[in-house]
Amino acid sequence: MLMAVLLIYAALGTLITLWFGKKLVFLNFQQLRKEADFRYGMVHIRNNAESIAFYNGEERESKAVKRRFAHVVENFNSLILWQRNLSFVTSGYQYLIQLLPYVVVAQLFFAGKIAFGVVSQGAMAFMQVLNAISIVITRFEDLTKFTAAINRLHGFAEAITSENILSPDRQRIETVRDDRLALEHLTVRTPNYLRTLVRDMSVTLKPGQGLVIVGPSGTGKSSVLRAIAGLWSAGSGRIVRPDRAEMLFLPQLPYMVLGTLRDQLLYPKMDADISEERLRDVLKQVNLADLPEKVGGFDTELDWADVLSLGEQQRMAFARLILVQPRYAILDEATSALDLQNEARLYEYLRKTTSIFISVGHRASLLQYHDSVLELRGDQGWKLLPARDYKPATEAFA
Repeated sequence: MLMAVLLIYAALGTLITLWFGKKLVFLNFQQLRKEADFRYGMVHIRNNAESIAFYNGEERESKAVKRRFAHVVENFNSLILWQRNLSFVTSGYQYLIQLLPYVVVAQLFFAGKIAFGVVSQGAMAFMQVLNAISIVITRFEDLTKFTAAINRLHGFAEAITSENILSPDRQRIETVRDDRLALEHLTVRTPNYLRTLVRDMSVTLKPGQGLVIVGPSGTGKSSVLRAIAGLWSAGSGRIVRPDRAEMLFLPQLPYMVLGTLRDQLLYPKMDADISEERLRDVLKQVNLADLPEKVGGFDTELDWADVLSLGEQQRMAFARLILVQPRYAILDEATSALDLQNEARLYEYLRKTTSIFISVGHRASLLQYHDSVLELRGDQGWKLLPARDYKPATEAFA
């Protein structure tokens, strides 16, 4: 009899707890999401504080932050209310456990069918077994938090997996490893396959050659570099290139690592054993000879993205290139913030030391440092011709 009551009580308690607590899974999921949105908003404002100030957008950003914070507080208040409701159920369930076995066996005791010791033994056994099968009820609040976290991780894993799963009718660019750089019938599309940027392009570069890619904004110049790097694979055709270890890509906005000045120069090979004398010589080549003295030495840790101007950051990126000495260099408007004198200094170094280099740029001055010009027209078309024969149109360098 006691066992039947135990099973019925545990089942009934579990159903009631699930009914009261199912809302908690959703609320915990929303709390994680809204807190993440709030943190992202704060970091976004911090990273773009100067631009916001120039636009006089402080009031708008302040309202946006307060709105996100209000969403966090509102959801948290709902979470507290439903946790209170769940606590009423679980607390009542726990207290009733202590009385229920005595209520069940009391009539047998008063009828003289069992001794008082049996009542105590039955109550103890009842509570031990019931506590064991009531894990869902007693730990339900922790389970809701765990479930919410698992749901978010599942969504994250699903998003990562979905990027690598293509429908059978969607082609991908083939990458072949070889000791040369060539684009063979390359068609580049956006990752979502909604737009074709360049179609059926074929370019082969010989050692010692430099290629500059020009064209109006939005024609896919940087996208071609992403395809060469393997960051974009949507499209068709084939890219023949050496191993990534032999190539160095310089983006328009260099990445400033959190660390010392030495770390900035050695990135990404920060364990390289290079003397301070060599580092000073490299800084001199990129016209940053006095930088160590300005910042307090090579072991000074600063927020380099704030300390260095964009032009200095781009020269720092060239310093990394000089230290790495890659056979192939790919530059995506890597000198856009430099004056013509510094640009000339750096490209002259490239021509002397790098086997092949490709540049994306909007300056007509870049033509003199390259052998060939690849012009993207914007209608998925392209044109390849020697730099000496290229007559730049205004829109090509807009």
